[in-house]
Amino acid sequence: MLPMTDVRMADVIRMQRAHPCGGFDWEVVRVGADIGLRCTTCAHRVLMERATLRKRAKAYVSRGPALDPAIERALYGDAPAP
Repeated sequence: MLPMTDVRMADVIRMQRAHPCGGFDWEVVRVGADIGLRCTTCAHRVLMERATLRKRAKAYVSRGPALDPAIERALYGDAPAP
């Protein structure tokens, strides 16, 4: 189980179980109440609730670009981002 509080656009996340195409890695294409994911093997797109993603994710393969520091301060205050 991963701490999925800091999901960014363009993150690549490895899931615990394979997609029917055989791929384990998914790219984040939408961030909101639900997380939009695109399979990096077959380009299939799904929407997944954050709680479900938290349970099914195994590891970050790569991270997307960080937020602008001003936006991070607005979201998280003076504390460092999680």
